[in-house]
Amino acid sequence: SDVCSSDLLRLLDISKVNKCLPGIYACLYTAIIPHFHHYRSSLQPLELGYNVGMRNGDVSYATVCIRQFCVHLFHCGEELATVERIMRKYDKIMMELKQEIYQKQNFPYWQAVLNLMGHSHDPEQLIGEVMNQQQLLEETIGCKRSRSTAIIYHIQSWLAYIFGNHESASRIMEKRQAIILTTNPPFLSCSLSFVEGLISFAMAHKTGETKWSVLGLKCIEEIEKYSTRAPSNCKHKLLVLQAESAFVAGEYQIAQEKYDEAIDSAGKNNFIQDQALAFERQGIFHINQGNTSMASLCFAQAHSAYLAWGAKRKADLIRVKFSF
Repeated sequence: SDVCSSDLLRLLDISKVNKCLPGIYACLYTAIIPHFHHYRSSLQPLELGYNVGMRNGDVSYATVCIRQFCVHLFHCGEELATVERIMRKYDKIMMELKQEIYQKQNFPYWQAVLNLMGHSHDPEQLIGEVMNQQQLLEETIGCKRSRSTAIIYHIQSWLAYIFGNHESASRIMEKRQAIILTTNPPFLSCSLSFVEGLISFAMAHKTGETKWSVLGLKCIEEIEKYSTRAPSNCKHKLLVLQAESAFVAGEYQIAQEKYDEAIDSAGKNNFIQDQALAFERQGIFHINQGNTSMASLCFAQAHSAYLAWGAKRKADLIRVKFSF
């Protein structure tokens, strides 16, 4: 499929104003290209698809392209203030174009950005300037938009995990897992496996229950598939989960090596948000091992990385929760 998509792209490059381009780019750079290449490689084509669609009057596919542009920007680890500014810009355009469904699909990501930046009362809840999670859930459930509902739960569980409420994260995760999704674009499948693996291993630490380790190992199996095809997007996520699995199993030397590899891989591929998380988890690992000096160094690096990402609310939590 990678070869076929490359051939198709060469044909499309002959005419940038091809009326088919927005729809084809929306499909390729949402569901195919991210299977093999870094999410960032999709940004410019998706923006092009939007611009061509708007010129040709193909408002629907133009909107799909720019919605996915915003989602990829979020997953790439772009500085959050930049993500927020761009999401705000295109939200206004989608509203003017009356593309309400696509507009609302961005809401969980946008509100999460605001929460991380510190612009919400409760950072774990998708409630604030952009959306109210209960109202949007009622709408998506009522309209049977399963993927939109799953994404709301997914982002909720991720925020709960990020801000240290693992029990809440696990409960929300179970709601997400009750939704059957037959097919997912690669960015979503990879994110689901990563976040739900993190939550599962956190609960394994907390409860000692085998079922959580089993769930975590299933997430590792799933993310391994994506890591093989697109290591630039997924390898560091796999390494973090492998480190967490080894930590739970008491394989401390392996855990240390995997954390180091994850930090290096995330840094090389510019996923600063995941690098920050890996530093944080490594710090917690060192606390467990009684190595407070190494833990302090890891927490300081996590704090710096979260700040560089623009997640001030999370960085402040690291400063308060851990001494370094």
